[in-house]
Amino acid sequence: MANDIGRAMARLKHRDIRTRRRAVRTLFEHDDAAVLEAFRPLLDDQDSWFISKALDAYRMWGVTAGSEAISVLLRHSNLDVRRAGANLLTPLGEDGKELAIEALNDEDGVVQRKAAKALLRFDEATAAERLVRHPNDAVRITGMNHSALPEEALRSGLEDRNDGVRQAALDSVFKREIQVSMDALMPFLDAGLQTVNILIWVAKHEPNHLGELTARIKPKDMKALSDHLRSEVQASDEPLMQHLIEGGLLEPVARWVISQGASEDDLRWELINDERLHVIERSKLLERLIGRAHEPSVIERTQALLSTTGDELLKVACENLSTAASELNP
Repeated sequence: MANDIGRAMARLKHRDIRTRRRAVRTLFEHDDAAVLEAFRPLLDDQDSWFISKALDAYRMWGVTAGSEAISVLLRHSNLDVRRAGANLLTPLGEDGKELAIEALNDEDGVVQRKAAKALLRFDEATAAERLVRHPNDAVRITGMNHSALPEEALRSGLEDRNDGVRQAALDSVFKREIQVSMDALMPFLDAGLQTVNILIWVAKHEPNHLGELTARIKPKDMKALSDHLRSEVQASDEPLMQHLIEGGLLEPVARWVISQGASEDDLRWELINDERLHVIERSKLLERLIGRAHEPSVIERTQALLSTTGDELLKVACENLSTAASELNP
């Protein structure tokens, strides 16, 4: 086999193109990383087929061969070759750190982004700060997601000139639960960006400001807010719930109550009788009581509503509950 590989490597320099192509195929068939160096001259070949095969060889064996092999690609004059090298920085792991730092200075934005991504694995503040100081917006966005980025640098990112960088910084603030000022959050609220996430963050860290923020919730934010309540809120006496109710944002509260048991009946009936809540949502709350229609408290409150409401949809829901109660209590 060694002789076959040696002959194939020698034939890569043959004048006859068919002989050279057969040699390439032979080397791939033997699958030996030791032949990678023989492919290096093909990176400069005039024939694009040989260049592509050389890149395939580096993709196959470059990481095994180590950082020196990848550096050949990253320092090449051909952009496609450098981009191929940049793609191998993350698989290269720990050995790719210095090459990734070097690649940040490449003139190509794609190479820069790949290098930035590779640096995310290094839990070092110096690597993170290098990213957030970079002139490429995409690299700074990556830097804002670096786990080792100091909190102060992240706060500065909230004021970056680029929208994407600012939003990436805000995402990391929420994820890492970093303390920031309300003034830093106001520009995002004014732009209608991440309103719900900001509201959730404020509920945890600055609950005294919740009242002034609930008025900023838009209809498009309702689903995200409802999803958060269902997954995170345990009881209606939590500050966020109270401020939503006081601010008249009843739809997400009603959707939360639907999945709650009898312990939240007082709030359930408050919502059913609250005309600020859309009648469809009120009707849904009634419909979900069908399995409890025989309970005395449900019967009493249903009859009280039926005698006072003028809305046909609510009447139908009440009548259905009354019918169900009769069937459950023959």
